[in-house]
Amino acid sequence: MENIQVSERIAKVIARGTKYSRRDAERLIQEGRVKIDGKIILQPGINVTSENSIKLDDKRINFKQDLLLYRYYKPRGILVTHFDPENRKTIFDDLPKKFEKMISIGRLDYDSEGLLLLTNNGDVKRAMELPSNNWKRTYRARVHGRVQEGLIIKLKEGLKIDKMHYKPIHASIDSSSNSYTWLTMTLTEGKNREIRNIFEAFGMVVTRLIRISYGPYKLNNLNKSDVAKVTYIEQ
Repeated sequence: MENIQVSERIAKVIARGTKYSRRDAERLIQEGRVKIDGKIILQPGINVTSENSIKLDDKRINFKQDLLLYRYYKPRGILVTHFDPENRKTIFDDLPKKFEKMISIGRLDYDSEGLLLLTNNGDVKRAMELPSNNWKRTYRARVHGRVQEGLIIKLKEGLKIDKMHYKPIHASIDSSSNSYTWLTMTLTEGKNREIRNIFEAFGMVVTRLIRISYGPYKLNNLNKSDVAKVTYIEQ
């Protein structure tokens, strides 16, 4: 039987084998950073097979690469980045060396902890981060002081703070005292420091923030710095 070579668009191959999305890959191609069989290409609508040599910035990209996805408990006090100019600790200092080429899906800020998803696929990263795809993120937040029911209602209606629009957030109070309030909060947008910024606008400080789920993936029994492989579930 004739050996038929499966072909795919070059941008899709780049997205599968790097941290970049397909849209990013198309831009990289137009910038002249991609070579097929030693020749620079400038058009993203080219198909390639496993017989082709594909390079981005002169680094070889495998035509086929298995999709990898992991749950990771990010501890508090480390950055979600591959490099920090101030030499602060990053998740890749905390993770085993084999994860150094992984990319994070979304972020958790320096003082936040909990579930962070890691993948080797730029398309999956983009799909799970896009607000229009409505991947829900759930957090447990400890806020200094007592949170009133009126604020819970405002969160569910959506807010505008300093010209920034925040989509509705479903929040419930788990426990409360004069000193602090624990809440569970679910949102679909995940803007930078969203929960912290909202409470600061009401004169309250978030003293602990733990992400406990991202879409169907749960923190569950992971301990700090633990990693567990999972299967990708399309939403």
